[in-house]
Amino acid sequence: METGGGVQREPSRKRIKEIAAYADTVDAAFPTPILLALSSADCEVDGNTMSIQNDKVADIVDGQHRVLGLSESHSIANFTLPVVLMLDATEEQKALIFATINGKQTKVPASLVYDLFGVTTTRSPQKTAHEIARAMNTEQSSPWYRRLKMLGRKTYSGSPETLSQGTFVKFLIPQISSKPDVDLDLIKRGKKLPVREECIFNGYFRAEQDSVILKILMDVFQGARETWPNEWEDPSTYVLTKTLGFSGIMLALPRMVRAGKGVHDLSARYFGMIFAKVRTFMAREHIELTSEYFSASGSGEAEFRRIIELQVAG
Repeated sequence: METGGGVQREPSRKRIKEIAAYADTVDAAFPTPILLALSSADCEVDGNTMSIQNDKVADIVDGQHRVLGLSESHSIANFTLPVVLMLDATEEQKALIFATINGKQTKVPASLVYDLFGVTTTRSPQKTAHEIARAMNTEQSSPWYRRLKMLGRKTYSGSPETLSQGTFVKFLIPQISSKPDVDLDLIKRGKKLPVREECIFNGYFRAEQDSVILKILMDVFQGARETWPNEWEDPSTYVLTKTLGFSGIMLALPRMVRAGKGVHDLSARYFGMIFAKVRTFMAREHIELTSEYFSASGSGEAEFRRIIELQVAG
């Protein structure tokens, strides 16, 4: 069976590795059929039975990454894949079907994907991150109270929601686990989680102290809100509560938290002292938290992160 038929795109090594890793998890499933095209001359139909006469006679019209990923996994023997056969299809027909299948897929918003972890019963980095995002959005004492777009869109026109849940969780998960899918699978198998020292919240997660993670994040952004009250309340002018401001702070968070642990202080006052130094530096350099000084590209969040980390080091 050929995996490089005329209509197929060049296989992605990254995608193949992702599927191979997924196939080895406890919940792996492949319900979508592999679409194969072959000549009727290479098969024989006898009632409800079809037999294929030779090897390597079919083109994979859709599903090459699933096939290649499974072939590299350790669990290929555990799966029986559904298959749909196309007989005597022309190259034009195969190309049209491939384009239709792959060109009309709708990407599921990240906020909705993470929200679905809220209905799961198994503990995981993804579920913890979702529940923290939800708490930040619903607790009245939170700086982000009613400011997160929990399903990726505003609940009503003109609402104060400036940051999507998907963005919040995207930047939080790496602080909890560098391999969240692996950790989820280990938890489901009842195995002990490895220490992920590069993740500042990993120890709290493994100790099931999610409330500590929430408290630290509350204090971080309370410190930011108290330092820049006008910028926090005016997202139409400033970027502080938009993706750029949030991501810049979250990317600088590991250095802030490690420095805070060094002095045994992770309070809102401590984070506020860092942000006050950032504010002083920016005022001296005539920099404001607007898109004029921080571009919406990755360079903007990287610059905001750099400025924060500079003050932590100082």
